[in-house]
Amino acid sequence: MTKKVNILNILLYLSFILILLRIYYLQIIKYDYYQEKLLALTEKEVLGDTMPRGRIYDKSGNLLVDNTLIKTIYYKKDKNISLEEEIELAYFVKDYLELDYSKLTTSYLKDFYLLTHEKEIIKRLNELDIKNYKQRKITDLEYYKLKKDQVTNEDLSIYKEEDKKAIYLYYLMNNGYSYDDKIIKKDATDLEFAYFSESNSKLKGFDTKYTYDRLYLYGDTLRTILGNIGPITMENKNYYLEKGYSLNDMVGLTNIEYIYDDYLKGEKEVYKVVNNEKILVKDGRVGNDLYLTIDINLQKEAENILATELIKAKGSLNTNYFDRSYLSITNPNDGSVLAIVGKIYQNKKISDYSVGVITDTMTPGSVVKGASILVGYNEGKVKIGEFMIDECIKLKATPKKCSIYTMGYLNDLDAIKKSSNVYQFKIALRVGGVNYRYDQPAYVKDEAFDIYRNYFKEFGLGVKTGIDLLNESKGYQGSKKDAGLLMNLAIGQYDTYTNLGLNQYIATLANGKNRYQMHLLKEIKKGEEVLSFKPVVLNTIDNIKEEYLLRVKKALKLVISEGTGQGYINLLYNPSGKTGTSETFVDSNQDGIYETKTISTSFVSYLPSDKPQFAIAISTPNISYINSYSSYIYPFNKLVIRKLTDYIGQNYLS
Repeated sequence: MTKKVNILNILLYLSFILILLRIYYLQIIKYDYYQEKLLALTEKEVLGDTMPRGRIYDKSGNLLVDNTLIKTIYYKKDKNISLEEEIELAYFVKDYLELDYSKLTTSYLKDFYLLTHEKEIIKRLNELDIKNYKQRKITDLEYYKLKKDQVTNEDLSIYKEEDKKAIYLYYLMNNGYSYDDKIIKKDATDLEFAYFSESNSKLKGFDTKYTYDRLYLYGDTLRTILGNIGPITMENKNYYLEKGYSLNDMVGLTNIEYIYDDYLKGEKEVYKVVNNEKILVKDGRVGNDLYLTIDINLQKEAENILATELIKAKGSLNTNYFDRSYLSITNPNDGSVLAIVGKIYQNKKISDYSVGVITDTMTPGSVVKGASILVGYNEGKVKIGEFMIDECIKLKATPKKCSIYTMGYLNDLDAIKKSSNVYQFKIALRVGGVNYRYDQPAYVKDEAFDIYRNYFKEFGLGVKTGIDLLNESKGYQGSKKDAGLLMNLAIGQYDTYTNLGLNQYIATLANGKNRYQMHLLKEIKKGEEVLSFKPVVLNTIDNIKEEYLLRVKKALKLVISEGTGQGYINLLYNPSGKTGTSETFVDSNQDGIYETKTISTSFVSYLPSDKPQFAIAISTPNISYINSYSSYIYPFNKLVIRKLTDYIGQNYLS
């Protein structure tokens, strides 16, 4: 028995020793580890208010976009507030706020009516709908729509103007996530701000704060390019949450503000809440400043010229369907965009539509002939200096295809200078494997279309330029293939391109080597650090012999001095360029059918010819319409380009 007791005592001692060792391990050795665990459970990390976004400047440091403090009234729902209390609150507060109540829609009214008369509305539903909902055959959303459809205009007639004000305010108080601060009014008056800043039990959930908004210093200038900021949308919620944003953050929604949001957004202060007190653990930081390649003085001048000439043109003959034009100016040696302009004329007002430079497309006409003749040279289908007769082309069972007039014998330089369609037609038929004979059938090889398009793409026609903006189009590529369409492709009368695509084409020709990615970003200033954009070469045109490029450049210079581009640019500035005209169509009676023939024009140029500093492209859709009374085409492009290049010459080249 004594032996058993001794063994039991030993086991007890060992147990106590193990317990003591374990306590020592937990309390001494692992103290810091468990202290951190405890703090993690008892402390809460919170973020401060949004910091100002970075500013946006032009290439020379002129401020384009700044931040401005605005007085804001917001509402934070109390989790204990009842529906009746919140409606009562809306009715009380409406008398102390001036809001734009015109934004109240019938849909909002129906939502509110359903909220307060749901039992009555359910009685109007048929039993099958209710049964389907109970059996989960229809979703909550579908069931809600069924109920909402039962609300009639007669039901809504009970609401007077004062009711509608309260209903709209109630909508603002509940629009979005329940835990968010709801912005009720931005830019509140001093009186409103002071009233809602008071501690007033009748204003439960309402409060004030200063928030930041964007200030665009040049008004409408570049507005569609700079973009907008706004609250995070439902469809992008997960994307922003994964990147560490809060759901009530203001983010870039379009173009520059969106593309560079990660740099422009500020970093919030970080606090830890300990015993209900906030302790700052990390300072906030304003967003990084952005410097664009835009020259704001050149941009403003180009916008003013385009808008002025657009208004003048609308008072001219045959401009019934003309309402817009696009213009871009770039540096052909690195792809930087110096000015990007789009203007649209609606309701006798001019508005910014600069984004159309990258989104809207049209058939450009003869401006592409510089690339077209290079296809002929490089594929061995035409020789430098080769003469052809400019005569109408006639294929079996098709109408004649001609130049604007019969030009007789002419060589390659004259063909570009005078803009001969026939010269390009004959080259295209050779590329397509056709031995042309008058009024005989012609069957071109399908790969001829690929040959042309592959060359065109090397210059930027039919592909995206890579511009750092949203929704860039690469244009439309026709799918049908026959001899007539191949000839049309060669003169810019089949595929469509954007204005910036035309600019990239002429810029690539100008530098004679590289197709650069078009870009608006110059650099980002991140504190003391500067992140500069490095030019990106998308492809080279080394496969085209230099003698062919020099021949085309010689022809483009003749276009301005002796050809169709005479008078477009002062010869003192040593310019080169190419005009273009194409037949297009508009839907004149809005029936979905594009039946009315119009004329669209384009022009591309670079200067000076020997050391190009500027590449320019203008696209003007539907400048004139074809009718039996007059063939007059307003010289819009010529007037714009002359004024613009005079400004460039006097301010940048002299």
